[in-house]
This record gives sequence, structure tokens and C-alpha cells, in this order.
Amino acid sequence: MRVKSVFCAVLLLAFGSSVALGAGPMTGKSVKVGVIADVTGSAGAYGNSQKNAYELAGDDLKAGLIDAAGASLTFDVQDSASDPNQVVNLVQKFTTDGSALMIGPTLSSEAKKADPIAVGKNLTILATSNTAQGITTMGSCVFRDSLSEEQVVPQMLVKMEKAWKVKTAAIIYGDDDQFTKTDFDIFSASLKADNIDVVDIKTFHKGDVDFKAQLTAIGEKKPDLLVIGALIEEGVKIATQAKQLGFKGHFAGGNGLNSPKFIDLAGPAGDGVIVGAAYYLGDTRGGNKTFVERYTKKFGKAPDQFAAQAYAAAQVVAAAIKGGATNSGQFCSFFGNMKPLMTVLGPVSFMSSRDVRADSAILEVSKGAFVPFK
Repeated sequence: MRVKSVFCAVLLLAFGSSVALGAGPMTGKSVKVGVIADVTGSAGAYGNSQKNAYELAGDDLKAGLIDAAGASLTFDVQDSASDPNQVVNLVQKFTTDGSALMIGPTLSSEAKKADPIAVGKNLTILATSNTAQGITTMGSCVFRDSLSEEQVVPQMLVKMEKAWKVKTAAIIYGDDDQFTKTDFDIFSASLKADNIDVVDIKTFHKGDVDFKAQLTAIGEKKPDLLVIGALIEEGVKIATQAKQLGFKGHFAGGNGLNSPKFIDLAGPAGDGVIVGAAYYLGDTRGGNKTFVERYTKKFGKAPDQFAAQAYAAAQVVAAAIKGGATNSGQFCSFFGNMKPLMTVLGPVSFMSSRDVRADSAILEVSKGAFVPFK
């Protein structure tokens, strides 16, 4: 009983999950995966979902719902608390503590600082929520199972243009964050490619709370579409204040708004916002129905895209171990040659660029939920 209590204490401290199944070709092998997630801090809405997913993956390895061929697989989830310095400290830890793979960090701006360190130490990386440009180009063993904004945004705009005959747009974006700056670059290029006239561009900084001046100026141009390149905290305020000021156009957001927390905080002001996503809650492929049921039962809420991408990463890691991977080089080789694997995201594989090849989902906030945009 004493050993069990100590194990549980360590599990709670590190948010880790470690299990070993019965006999299998990898029985006796141990693999530790280091995970960096913003469980707390400004990006906690994303990282906490990721932490939950790895905890559930531990349960599901034990239940046989994820197959690691008998190996002992540990997800050592560490909280970077939305602190860039802590992210660097953690990646340095994982390059020296025997981790066979690094997953994370949560934000693209954090990855830009952390990944070069891991690459320099030959540690393979699997990013689950880094959607900005230039992530996988940082190293030949940097992969991501998250669809990039470059992959999703153009598809989203095509659907919106067809549905609403959009002719003009304005963009408001954060100019001091890697992800939101990428949103601006990709939306700008995609709008231009679709012959949609960008009539105004406004910027803001992290932590800003009053956007009325920018939104008033945008409103005077009467664009058909307002593009919001923001993370949740600022995105909620922008959508809310725009509607308070009487903006009558449509709304589109990047991946940063694709979280139930955006819906919870924005309330009715969130209705009608369109986001491009890599995951739809109602998907029935890859055990997603069971995943949703088990996640909801365990954590009292349904999983979001960030939880699903993290859980899919656990499925991919387990498949790699089943294929014989136990160290960084073997994981890199397996990912690079992986045939389409069915996950909660649907079929997943990696392109030669190491970006994920997967289905996208265009979603709309409607009556307090994300639903497919038609």
C-alpha cells in the first residue's frame, strides 16, 4: 500500500501516466516521453486539456484501448506555466533525463525558443498544438500532428466565401506573438488569393483589454468579415466588444479560438464565429466516441481539439513502440515512414515536410457549441 501511495503522489506531482500491459513483443521495455504543457498560466485553457488527455491515455493503455505491445510507457507531463523561461528549463531537462521523445510545448511562440535546443541534442519532437509557420523546418526530426494554419485557413475562407459571398474583410491581430502573427500572414495571403479586399488592419498586444478604438475604425469601413488573429483571452474581448459596438459582419478566427473556453467566456457574443479546426467532437472514427465518453466521465467536460490532438499523439507514440521504437532516432524513423494510422483525429500520417496529413473541420459557434459549418 505504501508503494502505491508513493506512486500516486508522483503521478499527481508530475501529471504523469505510466502503465505496463501484459505479455507483448515489447514487454520489458520502458519508454519515457517528456511532455511540456501550459497547464497553468495564460495558455492554461489549452495545456490543461493536453494534460488531461495524457492522463486518460495512461488509463486507456491500462485498459487495452491503446496498444503499446506490452511496453511500459510513461508520459511525464510538466507544467511550463506559460513562462518561456520555464519552457527552456523543461526542454533542457528532457534532453538529459532519458526521455526518448519530447511532446510540446503548447504554444508556437514557445516552440520557437524550445525546439532548437532539443534539435541540438538530437531529441525527436512531436508537436500537438503548434500551428504557426516554420515549426517542422527547425529540424529533420520535428513533427506535428496539429494541422497548421496554412493547411486550414484557406479551406475555411473558401467555404465562407461560398456561403456568404464575402467581398471585403478587416483583420485585427496580436503583433507580439508568433501564432497570432502567423494568423495575420496566412489570412492576408488567403484573402488576397480569394480576391477578398482587406479594407483595414489593426493590431494589439498581449494583455490588452480595450479594443474599442480599433473596432470603431474597422466598423466605419463596414467589412463583410472580421478576422480575429488572437488567443482566447483577447479573442473573447474582441468578439464581445465588436458586437457591443454593433458590428454587423461575419467573424472568423484562427486556431486560438478553437476551445470550449472561448464559448464559455464569450457567451452569446461567440455565436457565429467560424474557426478552422483539426477535430470535430462528433467524429466516430479511431475510437473517438469512446474517447469522448471516457474523457467526459473522467473530467466532467467534453474534450476539445487540444485534448484530441494530445490523445492522438499518445496513439501515434504507442504505435511507434509497437513498431519497435524505444529511442529518439527510432521514433524519428518511424514517424517519417508511418503509414496512415487511425486516431481520434481520423487517419494520420506525416508528409515529407513532417507536417501532418489529416482531415480538417470547419466549425461554427452556435448556441453554446461548435457545430460543422455548412
